[in-house]
Amino acid sequence: MGKKRPKQEVDPLFLPVGMRVGEWRVQGWRGRGAYGTLYRVERVGQEAAGSFALKLATHPRDERFEREAWLLSRIQSPHVPRFLGQGVWEHACGAFPYVVMDWVEGETLYEWAERRNPTWRQAARLLAQVARALEATHAVGGLHRDVKGENVLVRPADGRAFLTDFGAGHYRGAATLTTKLLPPGTPAYRSPEARGFLRVFLRHPTAHYPASACDDLFALGVMAYRLVTDEYPPSTRPEESGSEVWSANGPGPRPPRELNPRVPLELDAVIQRLLAIAPEERFGGRARDAAEALEQVAESAEAEAEGPLFFWGDEQRPRLRAPGSVRRAELQDASARERALRGAGARSEAEAHREQAAPQRWEPVWGVEMAVALLGLLLAALSVALLYRGQGLAGMASAIVSPKGERVAVGDSITPSATLAPMRSHELPSAIGLALPEKPFPGQRTPPCTRYGEVEIRGGCWYRLGDAPAPCKEDAYDWRGACYLPSYPPRRPSASGTP
Repeated sequence: MGKKRPKQEVDPLFLPVGMRVGEWRVQGWRGRGAYGTLYRVERVGQEAAGSFALKLATHPRDERFEREAWLLSRIQSPHVPRFLGQGVWEHACGAFPYVVMDWVEGETLYEWAERRNPTWRQAARLLAQVARALEATHAVGGLHRDVKGENVLVRPADGRAFLTDFGAGHYRGAATLTTKLLPPGTPAYRSPEARGFLRVFLRHPTAHYPASACDDLFALGVMAYRLVTDEYPPSTRPEESGSEVWSANGPGPRPPRELNPRVPLELDAVIQRLLAIAPEERFGGRARDAAEALEQVAESAEAEAEGPLFFWGDEQRPRLRAPGSVRRAELQDASARERALRGAGARSEAEAHREQAAPQRWEPVWGVEMAVALLGLLLAALSVALLYRGQGLAGMASAIVSPKGERVAVGDSITPSATLAPMRSHELPSAIGLALPEKPFPGQRTPPCTRYGEVEIRGGCWYRLGDAPAPCKEDAYDWRGACYLPSYPPRRPSASGTP
C-alpha cells in the first residue's frame, strides 16, 4: 500500500490562491493589518465581473467585523469601497468572519505622494475627498477612529481617494469591545483631548473615552500635515518631546507653511484649523464644512496652484522629490488610465454583444410543428445539462474527500490546482525591501516543509509570493529576486475571548 499523505493544513493568515471562501475564490494576497488579512477574490460563477476585496479576520469570532459590515453597508460615498457582503469561514481553529468590498487598485496616500511631486491643488482635492468620506460616515452615526495615510488609497487611474479599513470603527449604540481607556487607533493621530482623558482616568476601572467626529477631523489634520510637509506634527503623548504645544494654552504645532513654503496660506489655515487644540474649533465637528473648505482651496485660481508641492533634489527625502522617480510614476499613472479606459471599453462591448445576442421576441402565432420541435430541443438541452452536472458533482465529490476518506468543508475547500503559497496580486513598485533573515523567526515552521507551496530557505519554511518581484512590500522578504513570507503553524482558538 502507498504511503498516506498528511492532511493539508491551511493557515488562516495565508489562504492559497484558488481557495474558496463562501462564494468567493482567492486570486491573491494583498496585505495584513492588526485585525484582518486582505485578499483579492472573484465571485465563483461570475468571474467576468472582475475582482473584489475580501477581508478575513485574524482572530476567530472577531466582533469587529460585524461592526465593520454594519458601517460599510450603510455608508453611501464614492470615496468608500462599496460593501458586497459578509460571512464566516469555518476552520479547525474556529469561525473567522469576513467582509467583501469593491477592489480598489491603488496606492496608500503617503506612498502615492512619495513617488510623485503633486501640486497643492491635488493634495487639497484628495483631502477633501477623505473629508467627504468622513461626512458620509458621520451621517449614519458612525466614526472611523483610525484615519491615517495608510488607510487611504489613491487610484492612479483617476486620482480618486478611498477611505478604507473600518475595523476600528464605531457607531451609535454599538457595544464596547475592549477594556482599554482609549479605543483602537494609531498613536500618532490621537487628539489632545483623548490624551487628556487618558491622563485623568488612568486608574479608573470602567472609564472609556467617548470618541467623536472631532477626533476623526484631528486625525485628518495630522494626515494633511504629513502629506504637505513629509513630517508629522509633534506627538500628543505627554511624555514625548514637543508635546507641550498641545497643552490648553499651547501654541499648537508649527504651521505647515513654515516647514514647506510652497503650502499656500489658504491650505495652511485649513490644516491648522483641523489641528486646533479645542475640539469645537475643528469645524464644529462637521466633516462637511471641512470638505467644503478644502474644495474651495482646490478650486482657487491662483497662478501657482499647479506648481509642485515639493522641491526637486537628487534623492527622495522629506520635502525633496527625485525627477526620475516622479517621471516613472507619471508613466505608470498614464498606463493605469489607459488600462482603465480599455477595461471600460471592453465592458461596454461585452454588454453590447449580450444585447445583440438576446433572443428576439416571438410572435404568439405558433404552429403545432413548431411547438413540437421546440419541446424536443428543450428536452435534449436538459438531458445534456444533467449529464454535465452529474460529471461536475462527481468531480467535486472526489475533490473534497481526503486520502483518508475524511470529508472537508464544501465551499471552503482548496481546488486541485491550487498551491498553499500566498500570492500578491498588485504590481506596484516599492522602495521597501527586507532581506531574508539568516535564521528562522521564533515560532516559524522548520523542515520538513511539507505544506503545499512551502520551500526551505536558511533553515525555515517559506511561501513564495507567486511572481511578485523584489523589492517587496508589506512584511515580505527578498530572496534572490523574489518575495517570500514565513510559514507559521495554524493558530489555535483563543481562550481569552474577544481580542
